[in-house]
Amino acid sequence: MFGRLKEVNLHGFSYSDWADSSDDMKSTSGYLFSLGSGYFSWCSKKQEVVAQSTVEAEYVTAAATVNQALWIRKIFAYLKFTQEDGTIINVVNQAAIAISNNPVFHGKTKHFKIKYHFPREVQNNKEVVLVHCKTEDQLADILTKALSKRRFEELREKIGVCIKRSKEEC
Repeated sequence: MFGRLKEVNLHGFSYSDWADSSDDMKSTSGYLFSLGSGYFSWCSKKQEVVAQSTVEAEYVTAAATVNQALWIRKIFAYLKFTQEDGTIINVVNQAAIAISNNPVFHGKTKHFKIKYHFPREVQNNKEVVLVHCKTEDQLADILTKALSKRRFEELREKIGVCIKRSKEEC
């Protein structure tokens, strides 16, 4: 079973909700990963730092998502599964993608903690690629904030989560 290398196609979504909590003003990060048509890894977590902008909140989330992607890729490699191309991670915020692609530290990003600049290195190594996606296509939105019932049900269906009523319905 583990003798041959098999190709996999890991795909991720990364999203944050900037300062949604009025208690501590910390943003919520959310990411999820698919393999084929199924989603198997996800996280919704309050950020450790208070982001000073939407861009920073998205960039912090992208860094966490990149770390998870690398960890999953290492597990796959151990199991003799490979992914030749970089793992695509969908990000809504175009400025966060631009910062991860530009190795120059700008005045607007100098307050970012250094540990969050890791996505730059990983993208340069072609292990991960951050790409823009429209808000309506961002599946990790379900992990970061309260949504309308319609939007929640739409995203829940897209990621394959169902209400457990009976075995026949799921």
